[in-house]
Amino acid sequence: MKVTFYGATREVTGSCYLVETSASRILVDCGMFQGSAFTDAKNFRDFGFNPSSIDSVIVTHAHLDHVGRLPKLVRNGFKGKIYATPPTVKLAKVVLDDAVAIMDDEFRREYRPKLYDQNDVNTVIKRFVPIEYSRRVRLGGLTFRFRDAGHIIGSAFVEIEEAGGPCIAFSGDLGNVPNPILRPTAQLVERDVLVMESTYGNRLHERVNTREQRLKDSIVSTLTQKGVLIIPAFAIERAQELLYELNHLVENHLVPSANVYLDSPMAIEALGVVESFPQYYNDHTREMVERGEDPFSFPGLRLTRTREQSKTINESPNPKVIIAGSGMMNGGRILHHLLRYLGNKKNTILIIGYQAHGTLGRHLYLGDRRVDVLHKHITVKARIESIDAYSAHADQQQLINWVGAAKRLPGHIYCTHGEEESSIALVSRLTKELGVTADVPHFEQTVEL
Repeated sequence: MKVTFYGATREVTGSCYLVETSASRILVDCGMFQGSAFTDAKNFRDFGFNPSSIDSVIVTHAHLDHVGRLPKLVRNGFKGKIYATPPTVKLAKVVLDDAVAIMDDEFRREYRPKLYDQNDVNTVIKRFVPIEYSRRVRLGGLTFRFRDAGHIIGSAFVEIEEAGGPCIAFSGDLGNVPNPILRPTAQLVERDVLVMESTYGNRLHERVNTREQRLKDSIVSTLTQKGVLIIPAFAIERAQELLYELNHLVENHLVPSANVYLDSPMAIEALGVVESFPQYYNDHTREMVERGEDPFSFPGLRLTRTREQSKTINESPNPKVIIAGSGMMNGGRILHHLLRYLGNKKNTILIIGYQAHGTLGRHLYLGDRRVDVLHKHITVKARIESIDAYSAHADQQQLINWVGAAKRLPGHIYCTHGEEESSIALVSRLTKELGVTADVPHFEQTVEL
């Protein structure tokens, strides 16, 4: 068995790994590169392999940086099946439909080339085969199974075995523990090799149990001065998690009354998917649903699906809370709200997710006071706050603990899906504290197992 790294090497986006044996050629994920214009251009390059030679694809979860190039793969000749958990299949359609809508809009406005079209997305959705956690599936000379990664609903890490040969695990993205909605990440079992994410390989999150208090403080401080709290949120997982915690704050009268707008058609559609899989919730949240409670709704919540509904937000009086995509502020409705509200010191921008290099979100996170929004120069006067504990990714210590708890440590670990300094920092701790062999692969590097 050999593995070639075709994405997410010394960067966070574009996850794509080719697993080859004498009998099989399988991809694990086929994600989009996200961030700067240079990064976006990488999506149009050739894959580095012949898509028609790939037998099948295994998808860890439905985020765009893990599924975003599947339609291109199909357009370029891939004919096989795509395996994912049932929630991932549903969410992938939401994500890819949204990606096409954005491409169509950018083509109309700026004549940007489209990576693929709706027909390619429809073909991808037809190729999906839903597979539940722990079910073993044979693909040629390989067997794989999904395990719960606790990152977003339906997310998985993948264990792959070759008959009479080595066994390897791909972590996908591992969840931040504890998650208020989902079960914790399943335990890693004995593997010869581990390909492991390192998004926060050089950082520790704030304690998860402090984040609701910090969210409350941000809401109270902004609303009491008649300001607008803007929360850029990833449509899948982060938006639903915010609604869950706002439900608790509002229902228990812990924050002032105000309208809360979920201004993201994609997040609203994803919420419907999340609500249709309560069997994937943790015990506490599932018991809420069984009692007839809706953990994602509360007085004052407004769901704005259409552009016309979104425009009415500006007409509503302050104070108010606006949750909108995209989470990295590199597109979507959030840009129109930033254009309107960044220049007022009464307002707050609350960052609750990873911000990739080159994105507007990264510039604001680093404290830039002059930014470009929709081709206009804006002086930032609003407060910029961040809560790292809302990250959907495990931090450095959680990653170390996940590996260290295995009955037998992997013989070799490859740290991917992290910026270079983050991946290198995780490698350093893995080697020093656990005594394992670990390194950071390069793009298109091939390793023999």
